[in-house]
Amino acid sequence: MNEELRPQAAETVVFHRERGGEFRWLTVATLLLAIGTILHMVSPSFAGFTPNWMIATYCVAILLTRPTYGQCLGIGLVAAMIEVFTSKSGFPYGNLISEPIGALTVALFAHYVPMRRSFSLVPIVAGFVATLLSGGAFVTILVYVLDLPMTVLLYAMLPAVVAVAAVNAAITPVLYLPARKLLSAHGEYRPTTAEETDHRGLHLAPSRDAVIVVDALSYRYPDSTQDVLHDIRLAVKAGEAVVVTGPAEAGKTTLMRALIGAIPHYYGGTQRGVVFIDGRATTQQSIAETATTVGTILADYDAQLVTMTVGEEMAFSLENRGLTAAEIEARSTAALAKVGLRGMEYRSVASLSGGQRQRLVIASVLATEPEILVFDEPTSALDPDGIQSFYELVGELNRRDGITVVVVEHRLDAVLPLADRLILMNEGTIMADGTPEEVLTLMYRTGVHAAAVPEVYAARLALADAGYGEASSYAQAAEEIVAIAHGKETVTC
Repeated sequence: MNEELRPQAAETVVFHRERGGEFRWLTVATLLLAIGTILHMVSPSFAGFTPNWMIATYCVAILLTRPTYGQCLGIGLVAAMIEVFTSKSGFPYGNLISEPIGALTVALFAHYVPMRRSFSLVPIVAGFVATLLSGGAFVTILVYVLDLPMTVLLYAMLPAVVAVAAVNAAITPVLYLPARKLLSAHGEYRPTTAEETDHRGLHLAPSRDAVIVVDALSYRYPDSTQDVLHDIRLAVKAGEAVVVTGPAEAGKTTLMRALIGAIPHYYGGTQRGVVFIDGRATTQQSIAETATTVGTILADYDAQLVTMTVGEEMAFSLENRGLTAAEIEARSTAALAKVGLRGMEYRSVASLSGGQRQRLVIASVLATEPEILVFDEPTSALDPDGIQSFYELVGELNRRDGITVVVVEHRLDAVLPLADRLILMNEGTIMADGTPEEVLTLMYRTGVHAAAVPEVYAARLALADAGYGEASSYAQAAEEIVAIAHGKETVTC
């Protein structure tokens, strides 16, 4: 096998990205260019000079997010288009050349000049140089197009450009400092000397044959100095139902985010190891691509509802995938029937009960025909009857349709009947992975998340400790307790 085709060992690969993911630069740039547009339109001139707010704002965006050169070129072109429509210049189309030059100039500062956590001269120098080069290119084009004398360029326009550059050198840090503070408060900016790395160009292959494979996964959030996951190794076969539990801060939700690709693509941070979904590394495809295989239902299921009626909600994600009207109707009808909501297409989403809204979220996910369903604390807002009904539905989807199910759950009473395996997490590691009985026994004996052990099984284990035979299964625990209560010390099951 050629060296470049040999699969990389999971332990050796690192994925590092700042918070906000691959489109962080776009979000920040869009916001700041909008601010720049407003300031550009309302800002008065001082002694004939007007600050070039557009350059100052995209300077700030690029310095904060460090986009690629291609992305910086895109920022410059968008800024140029805005100025074409708002500029009072005699030839505004020169901005289509000058602004990309300015944006690429800032990119050089962002990628090659270290930024200090405290005061830095980089915004000042970058604002001055970018304005000087961009403005110089613009006035040169203007002189050429309007056939103006060279003396106008040398003695009028270029000095004006220098003056505007000096103004921008002053206003760029004034914009940069509060923008950095605001992003830092939301966890979107963290000064770092580490280059962003990804898994492009690597040949990655799972260590085991399973629909979900987690190989040597460790993960650290961008605003943390400690890993929250440590060397997680896990495989889930097609059609299995797996429950993940553990105390608070055990890493359960972080693991779920890794399974759906939100880590590291959206949350950023540093990931070592690889998560494979259906043989493909989540780091080598987008969140949207992972979503074609993995359907996700969050604890706050209402946050996943975006339309007014049941039918519109069902059609929303399918329309985004380009399906025809006939396909959308067929899939929607089938999915609603599976969750018991068929015939409610014209009902208002607001009129549904909490349990019905959750079923609607499941139906909208099922309509996309995922192979895997991942639930994160899905019953946190339901009453006991709703919890029981919900897990009966999930169990039916698992058994009847063969959908692989991974449930992150704190409360175990209702979910255990559908579980093929129970995984106990503690302090960012997998402490136990086995049958529900094996893991429940470990939880009871060690005291780790022992409060989550269902009372009936805890009682059976207590009786076993008292000499009344070994507990056989979670499902039969109640019958064994009744038998013991009637005077039988040993029970044959």
